[in-house]
Amino acid sequence: MATRGEALSSEGDENIEQSQGHRGTHADRPKCTIVHLDLGIGGAEHLIVLAALAMQGRDSTSERADSRGQQKAEENGSRADDGYDVEVITTRHDRNRCFPATVDGRLKVFEYGHFLPRSIFGKAVAFCSLLRMLWLVLVILVTGRWRRNVIINDQVAAVNPLLSFFCEKLVFYAHFPDLLLVKRTPHSPGFFAALKKLYRVVMDGIEEATTGKCDLLLFNSRFTEQTFRRTFPSLRFPPHTVLYPPVDTAGADAFRRRFSRDACIASLKALPEFKNFDFSVPFVFSLNRYEKKKDLPLAIHAVAHARGHDAAGAPLNLVMAGGFCSQLPENGEVFADLLRLARMQSELDVLWPAAASEQGSSGAPENTERTQVLFLKNISEETRQSLMALALCLVYTPFEEHFGMVPLEANALGCPVVASNSGGPRESILHGKTGFLCEHDAGSFGDSILMLVRMQRGEPHIYTEMRENARRHVKENFDCGAFGARLRQLVAETQRGGVRGETKAL
Repeated sequence: MATRGEALSSEGDENIEQSQGHRGTHADRPKCTIVHLDLGIGGAEHLIVLAALAMQGRDSTSERADSRGQQKAEENGSRADDGYDVEVITTRHDRNRCFPATVDGRLKVFEYGHFLPRSIFGKAVAFCSLLRMLWLVLVILVTGRWRRNVIINDQVAAVNPLLSFFCEKLVFYAHFPDLLLVKRTPHSPGFFAALKKLYRVVMDGIEEATTGKCDLLLFNSRFTEQTFRRTFPSLRFPPHTVLYPPVDTAGADAFRRRFSRDACIASLKALPEFKNFDFSVPFVFSLNRYEKKKDLPLAIHAVAHARGHDAAGAPLNLVMAGGFCSQLPENGEVFADLLRLARMQSELDVLWPAAASEQGSSGAPENTERTQVLFLKNISEETRQSLMALALCLVYTPFEEHFGMVPLEANALGCPVVASNSGGPRESILHGKTGFLCEHDAGSFGDSILMLVRMQRGEPHIYTEMRENARRHVKENFDCGAFGARLRQLVAETQRGGVRGETKAL
């Protein structure tokens, strides 16, 4: 059972040992295991990577950290040997679709249980997640990982009581109640309806009973903490606090130093998707997984509203990108619906993907006055950063998002954000300074986009100031270094029994 997992990290083991140098052998350092269900390239996975690097004692917790960052941290008085011997275990780790630190030797990642299904014919996702997490618990038992100093469990609370047997202290990072993520449909009479209702009662009861079964409970936002309190009124909270996910500000700054505006455009123009895209026209950028809960049609309607209410009639383009998995039917359905919606509107010109009738043609736009629209899947990190650096703004459409890393990543590159005045964005976006918080409708979103268009066109100094405010805000409040230091501090205090129940955001 350990063969596949061991193979995943074997390539980097030698590099890990060499990079640690004076940090001592693994046997000399306390042990930390991080348990995560699917280690892909989403926001939760990025958090896990940064948390693992932080627990290792890499004070430059940037996902792109190098030896120079480590040396600088040590010069500032931080000791790398204060870190843990960290491993990440997961049921999914695609080496072709992951963060670099998980494959380049900086982190030890073990994959177990890849054969277990994510769902049963698209149903019972929560049950399958529980089954896969139980498999990881079994792996911890049979592979001798019996006594870890610390185990950090992410998202799936059901295994907390079992994991606590294998460690001195258990930390659980809560993103959002699974109970509220489930699509509820009216139950019709019948055996299967009753069975489904019983299934949800059991799964919801397990979540409520196990969320607090840890030594330290971390929330990703105040909104998430308040939601847990409302959803599970009987939940007895252990020591807890809010620890905001970090943003790789060092990586954002490095990107800005390497890539000028012209360099970003040249990089994108080398891709077939952008061959005929007009970068002389301001464009709005949307970045989210292709899921219904992200309310992506709002971005299309908002841009159409902004175009329709601009007296100057200036063009405005739209780039929509997001995570896409062909194995998830919902992704395909949402993508197809967005394409259909865009192509139904006469003022929009979908350049990518090209319609079947345009295959083999130059793909040049028929009317440059129409809004050019691109729909992209699984874009690279460089493409993502280039688009954020160039965009007029990022439009972030989810309603009551738990926290939302994408707005802060955009802010770190100086891109203002237009988002719903709900959920996590209320804690991360400064209205009027780093972006705009809107009512959740196309009119409000469109008016904010139009305000930025006019600002960039008529008052560029104010627009530039907003971009600078965005960068400064993220660096001062959501930096990786501060996150790593605080995480290690909280774990250390927990081991000493010194963390008390609190609600302060950290």
